[in-house]
Amino acid sequence: MPTWFTTLTPYVLALVTWSLGFWAWRYQLRAKRRTELAEEALLAFANAVDAMASIRAPMSFAGEHAALRKELGEPEDKKLPGEDYRIILWRLGRRNERFAELRRVQLLCKYHFGEAAHDAFERLHHARHRVWVAAHMGATVRDDNWEPTPENMKLRREWQDAIWAGAAHPDPIADAVSAAQRDLEAILTPHLRADASLLPIAVGWRAGKARAAALIRRGDSSKPAE
Repeated sequence: MPTWFTTLTPYVLALVTWSLGFWAWRYQLRAKRRTELAEEALLAFANAVDAMASIRAPMSFAGEHAALRKELGEPEDKKLPGEDYRIILWRLGRRNERFAELRRVQLLCKYHFGEAAHDAFERLHHARHRVWVAAHMGATVRDDNWEPTPENMKLRREWQDAIWAGAAHPDPIADAVSAAQRDLEAILTPHLRADASLLPIAVGWRAGKARAAALIRRGDSSKPAE
């Protein structure tokens, strides 16, 4: 075997090993970023789902009605027109920051995980918008301008079904939110195991690097002394 071949072989192997290692490092870095984003997105989505449940909760939380009346400058012991609907609007306003943060995560998920992940967020936002529209309509339509026709009663019932969880069976808003969460989990959960799946690559790269370094030392030691 020619001397030049045995001399260059360790260096070629080292170059190949370092190139593969650099590729594996970049791939692992990108996978780590996707794993962190998946964790952040799932947590933010779950918090928003919890917020939707509390917004549509049919029971009143302590001090809600008094706080709403106080903010509107009304006596705390006097019920407001359309107060049930106003409470929903008040709850929505108190939880806006959760959904505002969700928009940033939604855009990142679109770029990293595709349109399907983006669509899951859109369905959640659409469900929240439906609740807001129903609450806004119920709060702004005055009873003295309301005729109890069959059409109007049906419309009011639809508003009630939208703002209160469990008012309708099945509950289309709750079902839409749950389906969106399941779809997002199916897309993002596999990325939570990305770091573990890349561990053999990192281990193999370190072992290969050590072998290449040993070959280089062996090649240097086999050179004839000048």
